[in-house]
Amino acid sequence: MANTIKITACDNELILIAYQSGSSFELCRILSGYNNSVNISVNIYNGQFQGTLLLDGINPGNSLSGTYNIALAKGQYSLIGLGIDWGGPQAFAFSLNGSAAGFIATGGADGLVSYTKPIVLTV
Repeated sequence: MANTIKITACDNELILIAYQSGSSFELCRILSGYNNSVNISVNIYNGQFQGTLLLDGINPGNSLSGTYNIALAKGQYSLIGLGIDWGGPQAFAFSLNGSAAGFIATGGADGLVSYTKPIVLTV
């Protein structure tokens, strides 16, 4: 089954983790700020996990875009997003196969400021 994660907002740090019984995988760590635009597609395909996708767009005017591929072994996972803010404005948005992930605010001004409930991801 083809899966695409579309990331459209990140201020300051978005971490996406896929987990299942006995293991977890940090799929990506996106760094951005200064209202920089973010337009990233991540295709998840069946294969051996090779490591975390790290994209650093934190400097002013440093927009992030592109399409990337991440392998995960076949199976069912729970996908979660963690939104971390270093102070100032906060913005986080991603979708899985066109369905937006709903973020839950922690009420904090910085640190872990939002997260998602687990989303089913089948590879």
